[in-house]
Amino acid sequence: MIHPPLRRILLWSLVIGVGVFGVLVAGTAYLLRPERMRVEVENGLSKHLNLDVTIAGLEFTLLPRPRVSGSHMVMRIPNRPELPPFIAIDHFEVNVGLLSAFRKHVNTVHVDGLRISVPPCYARLDLAAKSSGAAATNTMSDVIVDHLVTHDAELTFVPRKPGKKPLTFKIHDLRVNEIGFDRPMTYEAKLTNPVPVGLVHAKGTIGPWRRDDGPATPLTGEYTFTDADLSTINGIGGTLSSTGTFTGQLTAINAIGESQVPDFNLDLGGKPVPLTAKFNTLIDGTDGTTILNRVDAKILDTAMIVSGAITNLDGPGRHEVSLKVEITDGRIENLFALAMDTPKPVMTGDVALTATLLLPPGKLRVRDRIRLAGTFGLGRARFTDAEVQAKLTEFSRRSQGKDREDQLGRVMTSLKGRFELANALMRLPSLSFKIPGAEVALAGSYHLTSEEMNFIGTLRMDATVSQAVGGFKSIFIRPFDFVFRKDGSGAVVPIRITGTRQEPKFGLQVGKVFGRGGG
Repeated sequence: MIHPPLRRILLWSLVIGVGVFGVLVAGTAYLLRPERMRVEVENGLSKHLNLDVTIAGLEFTLLPRPRVSGSHMVMRIPNRPELPPFIAIDHFEVNVGLLSAFRKHVNTVHVDGLRISVPPCYARLDLAAKSSGAAATNTMSDVIVDHLVTHDAELTFVPRKPGKKPLTFKIHDLRVNEIGFDRPMTYEAKLTNPVPVGLVHAKGTIGPWRRDDGPATPLTGEYTFTDADLSTINGIGGTLSSTGTFTGQLTAINAIGESQVPDFNLDLGGKPVPLTAKFNTLIDGTDGTTILNRVDAKILDTAMIVSGAITNLDGPGRHEVSLKVEITDGRIENLFALAMDTPKPVMTGDVALTATLLLPPGKLRVRDRIRLAGTFGLGRARFTDAEVQAKLTEFSRRSQGKDREDQLGRVMTSLKGRFELANALMRLPSLSFKIPGAEVALAGSYHLTSEEMNFIGTLRMDATVSQAVGGFKSIFIRPFDFVFRKDGSGAVVPIRITGTRQEPKFGLQVGKVFGRGGG
């Protein structure tokens, strides 16, 4: 049996507890009146975010547990009704504890139909004007939401030009923690990158929120990019994976990282080759353009330094690649692999190259769209075909006036020149070719599709023409050696090279021979 005084204490405690609970419930119900809550939330968010915030509907349900749900929340850039909402939410829901309303604090908010449309920079000038000199970031505030969870959201960058297709990222999963206005907030997101198409997993911090320009709120993080399909850019193929870090803001992100493409290829007729790269890039979120500050890339054993831009143009899937490429110590067979799918490379040797590359968008093959211009040099080059190399050795022997019995070392080839490639036609306005005993200077063109060539130039030899011909025929040619002798050389012969790569034709420019001889 409970002692009477103790019974009275327990009874009064129960009464007081029920009373306190009733006051809390009543207070919570009062504070969470839908219309009052809607106005407070709209005003609070508008003040802290410097955006025009509206909520179409708000409901409070007490049982089975206190819960607030809302629909069609819209946050707009002030004075810009023609722009889509900066942030739009179809539906949100939050479980509210009895003390949450008093503390203006909630645990987890679940969001459906989140759409973020980042406006172009010119439209955001109104934010600064409306701020009227207010600080860029907010004053100290408590954490408002511990966790925000959303699925199947969308991040879109509104283009500068009306009618241009926007750059859109599908966000499959987004979680933001410790949401407040005055602090960096941690986040984790999984999204699909539009070009090249692939899955991105990113985590880092965002904030503090900038009242003068919300889209310019600081953003940092680290990412992994997997299964990216490079064929999204017409003419390029392979599957890319990448890891790295980034800093900046939604509209301009600087990314530093590494990438690997084990099967990189171009539709030039070559075969897939491994490509690795370390890069420093700037991603312009306003139009999807990627600025390549510096890329240290490697194709097989050939290292190169690349800079330039991949520009997102008007229309779906239209990207222009504009690059500057520099190779100081590469291998020519590695570059041939991208253009020729042969059991063995046509030639091996050292290569140095400086070039500009432009690949405009289009449905044509890369060889018909690509524009190249630059200079190159080949050293210690050797043809892999035994017959071709044998002919080159014989040519070197004759150019030096040596007999068949004379021993020659390995005949290496040196080439250098300028080149221009457009519409599948390679123009070489200056091309020089050296082997022991001879030097060839040419100018002409080579068509990548038909493989037809047309070059004219001169062949300069150490030996005279009669020494090069050798044998019995040299007796009849010797009296005409003076016709070809020039500038201390044994012979300078005007030549023409035509035909195809498979069946080249070599001949004299007869008109030049007789024209000079007659002079």
